[in-house]
Amino acid sequence: MTLDKFKDSTEIPEKLCNHNAIEDRLRSMVKNTFKDFLYKYTIKISKATKSGDSFLGLIYGVIIDGYDAFGNRFKYQLILKLAPFQVAFRKVVPVREVYEREIFIYNEIIPKFREIQETKNLAINFQPYAKFYISSMDNFGEVLVMDDMRSKGFKIGDHRAVLDYPHALLIMKELGKFHALSYAMRDQRPEIFKSWESKCKDCFFNSSMGRPILSSVLSLGRAVLNSYDSHTNAKEISVFGGFLKNLPNVFNTILSPELAENYAVINHGDVEMRNILFKYANPDEPNIPTELCMIDWQLSRLGSPALDILFFILMCSEKELRDQYYTNLIEEYYQSLSVFLHELGSEPQILLPFEILLNHLKKFAGFGLYAAIWLIASNMKQSEDVPDFYSSVNEEMLAEQMAIVPKGGYIQRIRDIVTDLMEYGYDF
Repeated sequence: MTLDKFKDSTEIPEKLCNHNAIEDRLRSMVKNTFKDFLYKYTIKISKATKSGDSFLGLIYGVIIDGYDAFGNRFKYQLILKLAPFQVAFRKVVPVREVYEREIFIYNEIIPKFREIQETKNLAINFQPYAKFYISSMDNFGEVLVMDDMRSKGFKIGDHRAVLDYPHALLIMKELGKFHALSYAMRDQRPEIFKSWESKCKDCFFNSSMGRPILSSVLSLGRAVLNSYDSHTNAKEISVFGGFLKNLPNVFNTILSPELAENYAVINHGDVEMRNILFKYANPDEPNIPTELCMIDWQLSRLGSPALDILFFILMCSEKELRDQYYTNLIEEYYQSLSVFLHELGSEPQILLPFEILLNHLKKFAGFGLYAAIWLIASNMKQSEDVPDFYSSVNEEMLAEQMAIVPKGGYIQRIRDIVTDLMEYGYDF
């Protein structure tokens, strides 16, 4: 069964999108992708995520086990990421745009990042990505096929667990390397980097999805603001209240790549624990990650490196970790970026002076707070408490669902971030 004949349609029969129809489509795509290797085989398909763990995709695990025409045994373990098909959801959420963006990252950006490293004869190439096989942009049937990194010893991060320093350190170091690749491209292959600018503007926060997000952030923010004591928290009320009041005015420009001036890089855009896989290869330190893999590139965009840094640190860490390690993590990020950029043959102090990085952390702190207010609320909900976003029929319903204040310390988490940003002297 195929969805191709509905390619230009704005509606799709629900009977074509039940579990059996989805599995039939995925089986067909797998067979066509690997037809040169398949002879005698079995295909097993199962859901790879729990309810509420993936907002912009239906994630399936696929195991192909069998023999090729020469009798050689083979086994592929894949992840298939299928776009939500509900019409009402797609009227609010820019589903096609974010799938186009992720496919662009895999097809265009990552190969160039790989290529520039190969020309340098590095001892080890930096490749924190899953192997990508094929994609489809059929309307209502957008899908990506890639390696299931769990079969290679990686484990997905727990977005509900308290972030510890070893995981935070590895992420910051690898984020530094990832951003270094953009600076090397900007420096050594400026025509290619220039061609990415028009293709990598934000496609999510400034889309139709922006309005329900802004509405939910303002509603959640008011709950935090109302929790302050007017006598003991007068400064916080003034600063945070001003942030909420001004947010609608800066909302449409805060992610403009022009604000990053000549220091913009390709952002991952959604650096949170559910989008990072970790490998633990040292048996003497089984809880210390040794390697990571970044997944889910749908929110990638061109922007300041500070956007990725602030997004990750503010959303994923708690105050205790920031109190101890915030400055250290920023320095480790820059050191990692600098060393790798030197290896790639460019000068970090010219392409991203440390002083500019510090200035951008201050300049873009408002975006970090804005994203944290929204996504921490989502991440603190248990799977069984996550609303069915796909059933939302309009922006108002979606905003209302996202604006529910979770239990378990959400208000204090946001207040801690406000306190820390004020102590850092950041503008927001």
